[in-house]
Amino acid sequence: MSFVPDRSWIRTADQPPLAIAHRGASAYTFDNTLTSFEIAHALGAEMWEVDLRLSADGEPVVFHDETMAAITGREDRLSDLSYAQIAKVTAAAGRRAPLLDEVIALAQQYETALYLDAKQPEVMRAAVKRLLAARFERAILGTAQPEAIAELRAEGCPYPLSLLAGPGVPLIDRAVACGADIVHPCWEHVGERPDQLLTPEFFAEARRHGMPVVTWHEERMPVLRALMAKPVLGICTDQPELMRRYRDRVPNGPQIVCHRGLCTLTPENTLASAQAAYSVGYDIVEIDLQQTSDGHLVVHHDVTMDRTTTGSGAIRELPLEEVRKADAGIKLSSFHKGQKVPLLREIVDCAHRNGGGLYVELKEADPIAVVEEVSKILPTEKVFYWSFCRDYLATIASKFPQSRLMARAEDYGSVEECLADLQPDIVEFNATNADPESIKKVRRAGAQAMIAYKGNDIEVMGRVVDLSPDLLNLNYPYLAQRLLEKRPQVLLDAE
Repeated sequence: MSFVPDRSWIRTADQPPLAIAHRGASAYTFDNTLTSFEIAHALGAEMWEVDLRLSADGEPVVFHDETMAAITGREDRLSDLSYAQIAKVTAAAGRRAPLLDEVIALAQQYETALYLDAKQPEVMRAAVKRLLAARFERAILGTAQPEAIAELRAEGCPYPLSLLAGPGVPLIDRAVACGADIVHPCWEHVGERPDQLLTPEFFAEARRHGMPVVTWHEERMPVLRALMAKPVLGICTDQPELMRRYRDRVPNGPQIVCHRGLCTLTPENTLASAQAAYSVGYDIVEIDLQQTSDGHLVVHHDVTMDRTTTGSGAIRELPLEEVRKADAGIKLSSFHKGQKVPLLREIVDCAHRNGGGLYVELKEADPIAVVEEVSKILPTEKVFYWSFCRDYLATIASKFPQSRLMARAEDYGSVEECLADLQPDIVEFNATNADPESIKKVRRAGAQAMIAYKGNDIEVMGRVVDLSPDLLNLNYPYLAQRLLEKRPQVLLDAE
């Protein structure tokens, strides 16, 4: 029996708008790459917007521009190049353009819907064939060319068709005329509040013709929140996490600490990683502190620069000028080229702007200078401190008794010893030593329990989440969020 995809899902009423990752999570990596779609999945997108063009040998290629100019500086048209040539050039630039077949396979793996933006009429037919061959269920084909929609509709295209158009175009009338199923206004550049152009009358007219609405890509929070409150099928965005923020989805969940920022998706201990963590709505960013030879406090984990930056040598032996010359992003991806080793003050400012907290680990840094710098901006309740050097913590406890300290249970013979030494506000367990009774002891003492787990084993993460700690310190916070969204009873059972 031939495969026919279900089209009814686009008209499901009373559902929140789909988070449609625009060319993938294109705020965090090169757009239209497999990595961008992987990150989009991690950040909660239910659908990926994918640009399509045909290569000279007839392959549907995931690429936006008509030419390779943005990559090579030359005006070579994609339609004049074979896929092998396209793949070679884009791979050399660190952003290989995948085939549609690869994206279909990835979307099936993650059970994610696809919104295919066809840049040429002929690529739409090729896309339909590939989708049907893969028995792909939830896909939308979009284009700005009404005649292409009319032709596909006449040919019996089994997938919903979306008409894209900029301002000043009678979008709904044009969509009706060509037989489109969905209207997609591309109004992102129409002033500061394009959402206000989507009036009740616009939606009433779209409903009269049975047409759902998908909107332009949007990252401005006031506009995005307004769009999310409107009766739209989906919203395109470079930052799908803005539509799936942790506290909006799990309001009573544990505080999530992002270890070195959102370190699995962005360069660790950088402004990019801190901002990404706060953008997803996570509560706290963990940072590591070193001190330069001329006394500046910088955020970096290792004693030396070599692993994560283009610099070399011990930070304590380098002046700030040398530390800041190094690139702290390019070793993860050339997309992040230009990230610097941040000053402590820059990360503190970032936390303050976002209303977030900090977990400050002192590696080799003056504890008095650290607390004084942090306290200029952040209130006490937004920060806690820890170090392998107990003397650092004792100094903080003595000089700044109002400051909050953390202690690790694994560093003591018992939970009682841990609580007695320096009277920490937070006790950290790990995935192997955390248990319900120990967490109860910590809470009875008036402290909070945190569990650190840096891995991505879903079973281990599940056990950690089931323990209902007050805080989770994670490298993969989005995995915990996914579990927490499915397990609200875990939170209700917490003591």
